[in-house]
Amino acid sequence: MSEHSFEEHLANEDDFELRSRAKKRRVSVGIASAVANIASSIVSFAGRSFNYGGGRKSGAKTIKRDRVDIDKQIHQLDDRHFRRKYRMDKDSFYQLLDIISPHLPQTGAKRTKPGTVPNGVITHSARLSMGLRVAAGGDPLDIATNHGVGLGEPMTSFWYVVDAIHKSKQLDINFPECHMEQQKLSEEFKRKSDIGICHCVGAIDGILIWVHKPTEADCEKMRFGPVKFFCGRKKKFGLNMQAVCDARKRFLWVDIRFPGSTSDFFAFEQSSLKKDLERDGFLYPGLCLFGDAAYVNAPFMCVPFRNVSEATDVPKDAFNFFQSQLRINIECAFGMLVHRFGILRKPFPINVSITKTNSAVLALCKLHNFCIETNRDDDLIFSADQRDASNIMLDGGMVLPRIDAAGGHFWQYDEEDDRLNALLDGGDHTDDHTPAARRRYYRHGVDLPYQQIHNYVRENHIRRPARSQRR
Repeated sequence: MSEHSFEEHLANEDDFELRSRAKKRRVSVGIASAVANIASSIVSFAGRSFNYGGGRKSGAKTIKRDRVDIDKQIHQLDDRHFRRKYRMDKDSFYQLLDIISPHLPQTGAKRTKPGTVPNGVITHSARLSMGLRVAAGGDPLDIATNHGVGLGEPMTSFWYVVDAIHKSKQLDINFPECHMEQQKLSEEFKRKSDIGICHCVGAIDGILIWVHKPTEADCEKMRFGPVKFFCGRKKKFGLNMQAVCDARKRFLWVDIRFPGSTSDFFAFEQSSLKKDLERDGFLYPGLCLFGDAAYVNAPFMCVPFRNVSEATDVPKDAFNFFQSQLRINIECAFGMLVHRFGILRKPFPINVSITKTNSAVLALCKLHNFCIETNRDDDLIFSADQRDASNIMLDGGMVLPRIDAAGGHFWQYDEEDDRLNALLDGGDHTDDHTPAARRRYYRHGVDLPYQQIHNYVRENHIRRPARSQRR
């Protein structure tokens, strides 16, 4: 081998060795980098929740909660405590649960994928429990804690229950069109009348449903400006709810379509019930509704005389007394409704639309009927839970001394002590209709129900009873 060839051979060996070392370094660096990436990934994902079977995404925040067995908790509550918290007895609770369960959302218990319900299912019993506690005026934070659920679940459950009530046909409110049913209603009123008035098929009045100032979207949907929702007589934003009840104070008809500044007369004039009552043959002959002076006398309506007293006109004063004896049932029904469901004693939450408010109030009216039908003592309501009463007042709600003081085993509505002056009589004005509209049926030759009753009182020289000396 020549000297030149030998030098070339040494150079080639050196070059090969350098390339081999560089290749080894590159492999080592690649392995180290891969190991570092793996280690970094392990550290980064340490402590995160992985769910390979579906449900929550990997890394999603999941607060571990222990679901409360609400059926066991209900079983442990004594009946008095239960009725104060849930506004009904245990038998009624489970009877209501059977009615609405088919319409409540699925609990997720039948899902096959693991991890889809990390903290356990929220049962239908728990949904109804939370819904009734919200309706009673309870604090959603306390309700969530007591049921072992997230803070948003109590209100979610309330709306689930509201929707399920509306889907349950047996809880619907319908004014009876059958003449036999109407006669039964009049007989019940007749038994409550001291002079045997047999004309009343239902008592009618309006109540203000308290809400916050409506949003622009609500106003646009209702086609009324925000000022129309403000009731100047009660200094509150609200809705005018018209309702008719029977002698047992069950609601026969409910309508919530107009803002709080609407008069009772106008709201009733625009209702579907008024159009039905005007139809020949809808009411059994001689029957009518009993209302206050906000309405007008008609073939289907009997209202009291205005501005009379025993000193000025004895027969008219006596008529007003005995007419009020039956009409007062609707005020009692409103009182029972508001005292039973404390959510009505304060404005509905500010994020609840007018449409949803209407739906909620109608559902509570249906629950009111259900409670009366399943309760042997129609007028008997247990005193509200004191925590609920405190929560209502902290939210700026109505103070009701006789029920907020609690202490009593049960509470029974008193026509004088428990009258809802802050919500009743809001529509007793004539700002939105003409005098001509009110005089429609004041014609000669038209024998109206109020005239028949007034003639009976006058001809029999009936006087109102001696005033009670209790107050």
